[in-house]
Amino acid sequence: MFFDRLSTQYGIRLDPQQKEAVKHLEGPALVLAGPGSGKTTVIVSRTAYLVLEAGISPENILTVTFNKAASNEMSGRFHRIFGSSIRGSVPFSTIHSFCNKVLMNYEKMRGKRLKRIEGNDESEENKRKIIRNLYYKINETALSDDELETLLSELSLVKNSMVKELEGTRFTTRKFPQVYKAYEEYKKENFLVDFDDMLTYAYSILNRVPGVLQAYREQYKYVQVDEGQDMSAIQFEIVKLLVGSHNNIFIVADDDQSIYGFRGAEPGHILAVEKEFPGCRLYRMENNYRSASNIVDISSRFIKRNCTRYDKRHAAVNGPLEDPLVIQPRDENSQISCLIERIREIEKQRGKTVGILYRNNLSSIVLADAFHRHQIRFGLKQNRLFFFSHWAVLDILAFLRFALDQRDVEAFTRICFRMNRFLSRAMVEHALNQEVKESVLDNIRTFPDLKSFQLNRIEGIKEEFGKLARMSTAAALSYIENDFKYFESVKEYCEASGISFEYIYGLYGTLKTLAVSYPFIPVFLQGIRQLEGLLGEAALHRQEGHITLSTIHSAKGLEYDFVFMVDMAQDEIPGRKADNDAEQDTGRMEEERRLFYVGMTRAREKLFLICPQYINGRQAEKSVFISEAMGAMNKQKAELLSEGTLLQHRHFGKGMVTSLFEAADGRITMEIDFSGVRKKFDFNTCMESGLITLGE
Repeated sequence: MFFDRLSTQYGIRLDPQQKEAVKHLEGPALVLAGPGSGKTTVIVSRTAYLVLEAGISPENILTVTFNKAASNEMSGRFHRIFGSSIRGSVPFSTIHSFCNKVLMNYEKMRGKRLKRIEGNDESEENKRKIIRNLYYKINETALSDDELETLLSELSLVKNSMVKELEGTRFTTRKFPQVYKAYEEYKKENFLVDFDDMLTYAYSILNRVPGVLQAYREQYKYVQVDEGQDMSAIQFEIVKLLVGSHNNIFIVADDDQSIYGFRGAEPGHILAVEKEFPGCRLYRMENNYRSASNIVDISSRFIKRNCTRYDKRHAAVNGPLEDPLVIQPRDENSQISCLIERIREIEKQRGKTVGILYRNNLSSIVLADAFHRHQIRFGLKQNRLFFFSHWAVLDILAFLRFALDQRDVEAFTRICFRMNRFLSRAMVEHALNQEVKESVLDNIRTFPDLKSFQLNRIEGIKEEFGKLARMSTAAALSYIENDFKYFESVKEYCEASGISFEYIYGLYGTLKTLAVSYPFIPVFLQGIRQLEGLLGEAALHRQEGHITLSTIHSAKGLEYDFVFMVDMAQDEIPGRKADNDAEQDTGRMEEERRLFYVGMTRAREKLFLICPQYINGRQAEKSVFISEAMGAMNKQKAELLSEGTLLQHRHFGKGMVTSLFEAADGRITMEIDFSGVRKKFDFNTCMESGLITLGE
């Protein structure tokens, strides 16, 4: 029997739910695979089942997933385990790689070749350069790095979501419809194709050339899709075309882990699978082999707050360990101290892995700096980081550089109109057209017909920067904000351009946090340069050591013994936009909740949820998701509560529950007898404050 052979010869032992999925042979199937349920094992085992048990030719099975790492891992695992038993190659591919293959074969048929413009940043025909130039022509202003990333994301979203009408649709990028149209025309005129075009071209070819579509259908009679919840609209349509009448589609997905809405992925495609493929069999893989049972139970209760989902009954294979812990340090530096202290304790347990997860990759900067200074080795797993090249950061550093050296023409040029000191363009041009000896400001003093008050003002600016050079880094940053009023013009620019001022101010907050560790300006500037190199090096060596810094998005599919979710403030996750739009747009809020759930379910042994009380000098509200997670934990504990339950109160000692009352909002009031003295308490408040523990 296949499963006996799978166990004895290949060392793979499947549970009953996994076996049911693996045995699926003909017709459509959707496998709902929860966190830690062994989805990769099931896909490679089913592939082997099709070949070894059902006699399907390896070349007739196509398995697609949505990133190269997952595809390589699956292919590697399959061929490592079953390679000696199976002749022929079983194709594992990303959806983009498959679509590129469709396009390349069609190019050969037509005798034409389109040029790929993705991946080579140094090429003249490079996607980023093309888009920067087109944007400048249309908007007459240059794109910053983070604005470029937003534009690239919106271009991709349009293609993946199959958006037809751009006018009237909200975009962050200025004049987006014009930029989009210009970019599409430029590619068409120059025979260029980018990453997303591979999808649209493949879809068009399969849709309009019946012979090509039929050839692929005859070749791939069995199609398997991994991480089906990551499918965008166009990817889902391509899969539907490919499957055709044979209907042998096997989708493994978890709608609760659909977190790439910004790429066009949404759980609606998975929720529609049974409708799109009549007769679809639904399999559930609900056993979690990864996490301690209390993490499984709390995270499962937490995600049930979402409405757009399949209901599931996750079950833990492992026993309980410590409950998730909420920590609220005073500020960002206290958060770092807390992390380092806990990591030092974990390091005593050899071989334990640690994932430090955050919503925004800006969080990695102060973490990487602190770990480097404390000689804690780490890897980095996240997308591009534009902090060091961001115009606002460069401006603020230019203030400091000019304070140290008033001959620094480059620094002065950046800040001369941003210090609010009424320098005219003519004055500045006059100063820059002369040789600078001691200070650029001295050159301005030679500008013709200056009044005495103007000369005094210039002398005052010179003295200001001299004073700035003698300040601590933190005091100098504060002076730039409060005395030079730097952020007044920044705020106006953000309002005019649609850029988030809070994001810009967050960059400044990162500099302020770093300033605590580098109190002297020259050391601070040197530290910034070293930190830029350090983060670049860490990104190249992603898995160095047992500690990984990662965005929650980048941590999907990974697992760690200990997980610290840091900077979990309401403005960070779900974020101000999702919070404000929660009533009108429940989908955005539900995706943010799924993201938080993905972070929680990376933990094997212990989960820490951390939110500083103050961020960037402002009081921070902890994420509503922390409250929801704690509510789920309290509900779990409340199920153990009944009249007669013994407990320990931090202040009043041993007591016994004499009565319970649950309000409509789910909050529980309990009356406790302490040796004849009865008191009433809110159960949730007591648990969140650590006032009571159940049991004697």
